[in-house]
Amino acid sequence: MKSISILSLIVAASLSQAIGIGPIGGGGGGTGGGEPVTATVFATDMVTLSGTVVNGANQVTITITTASNEAVATFNLVPDASGTVTATWFPPVDQTYTISASSAFDGIPLSNETVAIISAVRPDSAGHITGGGWYNTGGGKDTMGFVAQVLGNGNVRGNFEFQDHAGSYNFKSTSLDWVYAPNCNEGFFTGFCRLNGSGTYRFFVHVFDNGEPGSADSVEFNVFNPVSGALVYSYSQTLSRGNVQIHCR
Repeated sequence: MKSISILSLIVAASLSQAIGIGPIGGGGGGTGGGEPVTATVFATDMVTLSGTVVNGANQVTITITTASNEAVATFNLVPDASGTVTATWFPPVDQTYTISASSAFDGIPLSNETVAIISAVRPDSAGHITGGGWYNTGGGKDTMGFVAQVLGNGNVRGNFEFQDHAGSYNFKSTSLDWVYAPNCNEGFFTGFCRLNGSGTYRFFVHVFDNGEPGSADSVEFNVFNPVSGALVYSYSQTLSRGNVQIHCR
């Protein structure tokens, strides 16, 4: 009878939020091998997944899926000398995710269980973000422009357009539904868009305003299937030229 690897997993959000999960291998993901741990994080938080293998497994896979069983992230990890594995994950949109972990020794499976159910939620909309510019790919330019604002009545308005000229991708928003600028340097906004003039996709934008005028500002842009949550397109660059502006009161 093969021994079962036990993986003690910690989920830590960037706002000093930590949820202990494990041990794994006894039939579930909760403490003592019970039910999976449930947790809520902000969709604006970076989540750190870290765990310790205690019986010698040398391969660990952590998989994150949506409620419709679409994989949004997979981490193939090798424990370090102390048996620890670590991965970072950014919840792309507000929905519920299932976290599973499997372990193996030299390719021989030892365990495979659901360890956590994590709900990502969004803070209330607040803020005003504008920007535009381009990134030099070496063989062309990626261009973008956007306005995202919460009005006095609480409604969200704005637009977003992104063109990947090398890949012949054009994303243009049809609506925005959330804006969040927690400080003068960082902002987020989401909505729906079309790809090359057709379809309906969910998008999530994360920007950094690192100084004026346009001092190494950056844009992260992710597009998802709105039903399954599957990732369609991902982009993250510091602008070669342009400006991101977080309008602080």
